[in-house]
Amino acid sequence: MLNGKTLDLSQLSPAEGAFLRDLRRMAERDISYFEIARTAIGPGSPALRGRQTIDRRTAATPLYRAAEDIAIHAGVQQGLILAPEFEHLRAELPTDGSHISVAQAADVIGITRAAVYKAINAGTLHALKLGNVTVVNRQAAVVYRERREKSGLVSASDETEDREHATSRVP
Repeated sequence: MLNGKTLDLSQLSPAEGAFLRDLRRMAERDISYFEIARTAIGPGSPALRGRQTIDRRTAATPLYRAAEDIAIHAGVQQGLILAPEFEHLRAELPTDGSHISVAQAADVIGITRAAVYKAINAGTLHALKLGNVTVVNRQAAVVYRERREKSGLVSASDETEDREHATSRVP
């Protein structure tokens, strides 16, 4: 687990084991952290035993803890959740709403996350990187989108990335 602890999953039913394997596959396919988290521990999840809400007893079960850990790992991998080793940087993250996640910037601009990272690396989109988390200036994302719309051109690499990204998300 992310916190360094080990879980005994030997008592899980075959269906529960399959549920965790499916979550891992979602993470490997780079499915959105938000979808993984909703599937892992959202209302109706097998980890909640079919319930809509969570209680302390449910949260302590190995199935819930494993499902939550898979979701958190995906969030860290996608740069949406600050990894534990960078927790000391949390105070440096903007909290005024001026910055958004790379995934949110991709939605605002209308491109893939990979294309957002490409624009950041090229210096055409302003972002902050703290530890494993990259946040994009919200206004810069809007300006970037407007520039793309005014030019009327979408680069071939963006179109290729969009097609590849869409293909890679098909389960």
